[in-house]
Amino acid sequence: MRTVVHWDGDGFFASVEQAADHRLRGRPVAVGGASRGVVLSASREARRYGIRPGLPMGKAQRACRRLVVVPAHFELYEQFSRQIVGLCEERTPLVEPLAVGAAYLDLTGTRALLRADAPQVAGQLQHTVSDWLHLSISTGIATSKTVARIAARLHKPGGHLAVQAGGEARFLAPLPLGWLPGVGGETLATLQVAGWSRIGDLARAPVDALALVLRKRALALQRLAQGVDEEPVRRPRDAEEPLWRETVDFPEDVWDEALLLRTLREMLERLMANVRAADVEVRRLTLGVRYTDRGEAARSVTLAEPAAVETDFFPHLPGLLRAAWGRRVRLRALILQASRVYRPAAQIPLFGPPPKKAPAQLALAIDHLRRMYGERAVMRGYQLPAAAGETADALRRIA
Repeated sequence: MRTVVHWDGDGFFASVEQAADHRLRGRPVAVGGASRGVVLSASREARRYGIRPGLPMGKAQRACRRLVVVPAHFELYEQFSRQIVGLCEERTPLVEPLAVGAAYLDLTGTRALLRADAPQVAGQLQHTVSDWLHLSISTGIATSKTVARIAARLHKPGGHLAVQAGGEARFLAPLPLGWLPGVGGETLATLQVAGWSRIGDLARAPVDALALVLRKRALALQRLAQGVDEEPVRRPRDAEEPLWRETVDFPEDVWDEALLLRTLREMLERLMANVRAADVEVRRLTLGVRYTDRGEAARSVTLAEPAAVETDFFPHLPGLLRAAWGRRVRLRALILQASRVYRPAAQIPLFGPPPKKAPAQLALAIDHLRRMYGERAVMRGYQLPAAAGETADALRRIA
């Protein structure tokens, strides 16, 4: 039987700011995004005034006159997150970062080595992080990643909950559907209209009825609702290993920069659709090129703030291509990767107030139409000349 521990930072951004600057400790602190005008993270002291992520910063300041507003320092948060992951790796080699400020540990088979059971290991980790880094984390223990993740978030801040083997479905059943990973936005609304509001409702529903609503996702989501999740804890090769990747191998070696840029934009759209489907944001985009002589090169661009919309990365593609394509040799393949993952549900409101709201809602609508009617159901302007050429070729073949 597997033993999975999930740790989740409590008000992670604000807590890191307080840990890094002792003058902020014990004071109400809100971390604010420069381009969003909303609270990204609030300290425990600020939450007593009702200040939460997603709240407009103006309202937060009116709610607490003593509120200290701090700009986001994403590199600092990534540094602290890596330090906690390092502490985890002292306990087990199987550590999988989920996002900045959260990770999984697989303690299966390490009990004898550690001379401690999972609750003791999780408790020791919480104490070490508190004493050494001055941060608070919550932990959940279960036989699967999904249940451990929910358990860690159920009793924040500083929570510690173990779900016994065999009790997963009973633990999940009374919780609202929104607690289940992958159930949010359009999916959550559809399920609620169909009359299902609790995870237990989803677990007990007839599969045929679920298939009418969820289509191909019906069985997978029902198994999660029943506490069945066999996804392993995967140890990344390095801290920057991407979670999403798009690869295009050309049938012939390519020299045309316009074709390469158009292909890159299409790859980026598919990549970011997968990022949005996971309900996260990313800061880093890496482009790899493979030359006709099989040589390879790669370059990256890192945004000032995390993003889940491809239009935030579009302006960087020409420069990224020129930087990666350093040799004047034809290209055989393009590889696009996204990394440095952030969780909007806990820290950053992915579909919050303007100016981010409209582009995100448009991107979600396009995702939905493409899932329903195919990739070409919605096309951007840069795709139209190529589409016209494909249509002309098809007409010539028919003629």
